[in-house]
Amino acid sequence: MVIEAEKVETLESRELDNYEKEAKAFLAGGGLGDDFRPFRLQQGVYGQRQDDAQMIRIKVPHGTMTAEQLDMVATVADEYTPRKVGHVTTRQAIQLHYVPLENTPIVLRKLDEVGLTTREACGNTVRNVTADEMSGLCADTVFDITPYAEATARFFLRHPICQKLPRKFKIAFSACEHDHGLVPIHDLGAVAVIKDGERGFRMTVGGGLGASPFIAQVMEEFVPEKELLRYAEAAIRIFDRMGNRKNRNKARIKFVVKQLGIEEFRRVLKEELDALPPVEESDYLDPDWSFLEEEASHPSAKSLGQNGHEQQPGFDAWKRTNAIPQAQAGFYLVYALLPIGDMTVPQMHALADISRKYAGGKIRTAVNQNMVLRWIHEEDLTSLHADLVECGLSEDGVLTISDVMTCPGTDTCSLGVTSSKGLGTAIRETLFAENGHFKSDPLVEQIRIKISGCPNSCGHHHVADIGFYGNAVRSSERLVPAFSMLIAGKAEGADARIGKHVMKVAAKRIPDALKTLIEHYQEDRSKDEVFGDWAIRVGNDHIKEVLSEYKDMPRYEDDPMAFVDHGATKLFSLDEMGEGECAV
Repeated sequence: MVIEAEKVETLESRELDNYEKEAKAFLAGGGLGDDFRPFRLQQGVYGQRQDDAQMIRIKVPHGTMTAEQLDMVATVADEYTPRKVGHVTTRQAIQLHYVPLENTPIVLRKLDEVGLTTREACGNTVRNVTADEMSGLCADTVFDITPYAEATARFFLRHPICQKLPRKFKIAFSACEHDHGLVPIHDLGAVAVIKDGERGFRMTVGGGLGASPFIAQVMEEFVPEKELLRYAEAAIRIFDRMGNRKNRNKARIKFVVKQLGIEEFRRVLKEELDALPPVEESDYLDPDWSFLEEEASHPSAKSLGQNGHEQQPGFDAWKRTNAIPQAQAGFYLVYALLPIGDMTVPQMHALADISRKYAGGKIRTAVNQNMVLRWIHEEDLTSLHADLVECGLSEDGVLTISDVMTCPGTDTCSLGVTSSKGLGTAIRETLFAENGHFKSDPLVEQIRIKISGCPNSCGHHHVADIGFYGNAVRSSERLVPAFSMLIAGKAEGADARIGKHVMKVAAKRIPDALKTLIEHYQEDRSKDEVFGDWAIRVGNDHIKEVLSEYKDMPRYEDDPMAFVDHGATKLFSLDEMGEGECAV
């Protein structure tokens, strides 16, 4: 049954009224009691490790936002969060942290005013539907998958089958074989394919990271576009029926696929499809609905007389890495690099204004934790860069070694063991400030570093060239903040793979260990050999030998600061860890 737009607005309002009532009752010591937590999570409000602090996760389907929406995110971050920062996640959502519970209904209402929802951004449901930010623009795009991602997000929002799944369920779309949407690490994936002139998707199932990482397997080589939602629903129904509800550590669909085997899963899928009635696709999916036409329709700022900036220092380096020529002549896709995925309130407002000026008021979040401006006229690049310089977002090096990806870690997450953002900042500020020559080496520049504060891989450490996840390692009577290092992972394409564990390294020693490893790679590689290929060729034992001086944890008597995590002011401990809400 289709819910019309006016009714959705009314339904959202009723839900927020109910949420506010239950939040007030809970704060007063009554209401739903223990059942309030899953109720809160359903509305995208997630508990932090700090008392009376909530994280609000804002869904941004396929990463697409308007300037008005980004302005509102900045406004509520300014009014209701002490740090006044928005954090872009590896699934294209935006998180606000440190919001008192009593203020969460206000924030949710303000977001609703501009068409943003947090509904089902957390909890055991279909999460934010993600998509390739280059869809429709890169030279090898098969077709623009954005409308299909939008239809999928709309179809499953509030869908009855999705309200109490065994665990969370993540869906991703890619528009081409280069797979900028990272389909292989998702529960369900769809890559654009054209077969005999008909649009469709190669659909995958059973991917996922966490403590037990799996690369997705092909569910169907070709699913016609009109069958997309039926196949997705069938897979979710299998998961709902067969997922493990007793052990949340074994509750994702990847374990169902592993247990059944992919051939048996396909057989069960066919049975499920036979039992499903047709979906009224036209109510959700309109292939003629083109984001491309809408985004391409704006005039250049120069033609409007708004392009008066002189070229700023650093423009050429920025253009080389951050401005990607589109398949459409005369246009560029431009990344604004967000260090560690964070942007301040002034930067959000500035990006909103920049998108109005240069991109028709549209902006996208990306799975690489950066912001994206599409359909930028080539003649506007110099002026756009100057505007990014003014708001502090003109750093070059997007998708290079210095563009370090991290989860929030111990800053806010109850499950965080170590400070992933602290390590990411230390790598960026220490390693590259002292070793700028790394960025001048094209092969080193390609290396991607990704960091998680615990084994759950929110920072995608399993699929990085060099990945890290947080550990606590005992040295005599004290705990050392440390990270496990993984090597040669890859998230996209047919050769996606999980990185191999190498060793644990004390957090404070990682920048030096990275310097040692990268310099050895430079000396030892063959011509044009990328880091991942080199690491696979030489093997983990060789890399362990290269890093042998870092394998032992320091002693407190020799290096007491090694027992203090990045960004911390006291000795490392696990006292502030709590129960996470990832699977409540």
